[in-house]
Amino acid sequence: MKVAPTPAVGETRDEFKFKKQPKFDDNTGATSSYTCLDRVLELGRKLFAGYNKLQVSHRGMYSLERLKAFQAYCEKTSTAHAVAVCLLTPVPPLLGIVLLECIPVVDPDLGWKANFGFWVRFFLSGMIIALCTTYQISGLIERLHLSLLKSVRIAVMVMTLYAGTLVVIAAVWVFPVPFGVVVGIGPCFLVFSFILVFTIGLKTFKANPGLTHEIQLQFCVLGVQGLIAILYPAFSGIYAKASSNERAGLVLLLPLTKLTMKNIVAWASSHLEDQVPLIAVFSIEVFNALYVATCMQSTKSTLATVIIISFDVVSGIFTFYSLIHRTRAIQRQMQRLEADLATEKHESGDLVPKVMAASQHLRSFRTRRGPVIRVRAPLRLLLDVENERVLESLTRHLVSFEKREAVRVPIATKMGIPQGEDQKLELVESALQLLFNCEYHVLVEYVECAVPLIFGIYLSILCQLPSRKFYPMTRDMVGGQLESMLTSLSVYVALEILSFVVMHVALTCKFKLSALYLLAFVLETQVVQIQARLFFWIVFILQFTLQHYGVDFSFHFAWIHQH
Repeated sequence: MKVAPTPAVGETRDEFKFKKQPKFDDNTGATSSYTCLDRVLELGRKLFAGYNKLQVSHRGMYSLERLKAFQAYCEKTSTAHAVAVCLLTPVPPLLGIVLLECIPVVDPDLGWKANFGFWVRFFLSGMIIALCTTYQISGLIERLHLSLLKSVRIAVMVMTLYAGTLVVIAAVWVFPVPFGVVVGIGPCFLVFSFILVFTIGLKTFKANPGLTHEIQLQFCVLGVQGLIAILYPAFSGIYAKASSNERAGLVLLLPLTKLTMKNIVAWASSHLEDQVPLIAVFSIEVFNALYVATCMQSTKSTLATVIIISFDVVSGIFTFYSLIHRTRAIQRQMQRLEADLATEKHESGDLVPKVMAASQHLRSFRTRRGPVIRVRAPLRLLLDVENERVLESLTRHLVSFEKREAVRVPIATKMGIPQGEDQKLELVESALQLLFNCEYHVLVEYVECAVPLIFGIYLSILCQLPSRKFYPMTRDMVGGQLESMLTSLSVYVALEILSFVVMHVALTCKFKLSALYLLAFVLETQVVQIQARLFFWIVFILQFTLQHYGVDFSFHFAWIHQH
């Protein structure tokens, strides 16, 4: 008699369903060994599972406070307002880089003394980057309060030392200083760290014992950004010397580098779980999108362009498949809970209100997979009195749960959870994970759409300014080349918009969950962090190849021999 396999203890039905089961042999009554195809499929499943573990989007979940803040934002915000937020977010950094380009500079061959305009531009650019760096740190540590005056003071001291050092080197050696903007990243970071710690003060550190560790983690994130800023010229140098077909292979190195850096950033920011998508995307993805845009406008290899677009399409397909898998699982969980939530006046498929209703009555907070559902966000959000009252009640229940869990055997605790409570907990966990996952992906889609758009507008304006002759990408530009580059960028942007629309439609149809509102919620409620990171990368990278910065990817440095 055949006995159907059953789920293991602690294994959900959905996990069991997708788990590979051994084949049953009718003749022997025993399971047969895997065929070659089975082994290949099993290997594929393991590789896909390993790949998913490395994805930042699978490494967290929303807090209940963030969920309530998102619901409140959706209720009070119009569609026109949400669209305006998404469209206007890139405007400040674009305006900033255009204004910097308007500062007149002269031929670097005239020497460092004649280039007063460049030194003003360099100082202002560094001030912007230093200010953005300070806000990146202070904005993610609630106990750290730095006024605008203190932040400006830090930026002035850092740039006075940095610019002064480059002026001295240019005076005694050569101008432009070869890769001066890159070589100075390490020393500048050390100087910034010292001045920041000195500004915070010893008393503040003594009064807040955990502050040192939090700042160290933020320095780790900044260190990764600095490393990327050094890797960029290395990539570009190799890319410039490679043939058209070799460039296609080099482009494939970018996803590996990006994945590694994002995982380091996510690890350093894990104590700020709600903020991980924003930090990972706007610290790493903005750089990657700018670099891809630069490659697309500079390369003459059609194959390289096709690979860039194809890789993005394949990545989007995997993301959509993973999203569909998650949504189906949540739909099954919602169906099982229909009887429990029958008294609620919510439309079928309306995810957020159902999860809110289920979360208000939680008395157990540890999920089957181990993590505890967080009530409070790591950084407080503005909520009304009623929502704060509900969160305070849940916080008290969470404290009681943690006390009970500390004195009970874990298995006994799980066995003591009523079935209805367990189903609610499972739905809340899945929904919070889905929102975390969706926030990450909508931010990626937004960056991959907005950054090439910023680059295209910037390039069009730069071609009309006198400083165009000091950039390799515009100095030798021939008729029709700009239009061709803008067409390539437009195709790339159109694909990203299409991907975002597909995600929005899928979430809206299944759960009445708007990807547009989710994106606008992040962009508006965390505007300081987003603008700080956008300004940081756009100001640094878009003027990186300016002749006065001594960037020469051929490494010939011809101007040194002329002097």
